Parts: sequence; C-alpha cells; structure tokens
Amino acid sequence: MSEKAHFAWDSPVFFDEMDPNGTLHNSRFAVHVERALSAWNEAEGMGWRRLEDRHEDLRYAVRAFAIEFHAPVVAPGAMRVELWLDRVGTTSAVHRFRCASPAGAPEFATGRRTIVKIGSSGAEPWGPWFRALAERYVT
Repeated sequence: MSEKAHFAWDSPVFFDEMDPNGTLHNSRFAVHVERALSAWNEAEGMGWRRLEDRHEDLRYAVRAFAIEFHAPVVAPGAMRVELWLDRVGTTSAVHRFRCASPAGAPEFATGRRTIVKIGSSGAEPWGPWFRALAERYVT
C-alpha cells in the first residue's frame, strides 16, 4: 500500500463487540483504529497516563472519519490495524488505515481520519515531534 513506513498493531476483538449478526459491529472499527493510534504514539515515545503529561502534538480534535467496509470480522481474535500518515498540513493531518486479518487477508475495512491540532486559541501548527514523525511516515 505504501513505500513509506507504516505502523501495524494487532488489536484484540472481543465477543462483546459482535452485533446480532455475529460480526464485529461497524462502530467498533473506529475504536480499534483509535487504539492502534494510541499504540503508535506509545511506540514513538509519546505515551501518557495523565492529561497534563500529554505532549502538545497529541492535543488535537478529529475533524473527519471515513471508512469503507470490505468483509466482515466473524469471530473474536486479533485484527491487524495498519496506519499511515497520508498528508500533513500546517495544522491538520490525514491518517489512512487498513483493518485486516493478521495474515493480511481478508481485508475488513479501509479509511481515512483527519485531525486538527488545537491549542488555547484554536488550531495551531504542528510542533517538531509531529513534523519529524511525518518525515518518516507520510506516504
């Protein structure tokens, strides 16, 4: 999918996330993408346990989340979530994601997530840490 680096994380899917049809409920995909993004931040040295310890580049709002479903997740177990930075602007960024079996197929869903860095006065430019991350991960 990309020549540049990406982050992959195996997100555990639990029985209680299944819908009445026996498949992972569509709303749960966003939760698994968020968990993968948290794991990515931790892997990049930006984990946090208290709100006041959160790095300034992790203070953002989600502006858009778009997903396309390709195949159902039909049982609990691991779902691989792969993440890329698609583009980074002055104050916003777009992640692409792919949810699939840890073996690579089937592909369950793909999508994009747009964020805007915020501060006390509204949107703010990304700092050096996020810019360095973008250098390694923008596709």
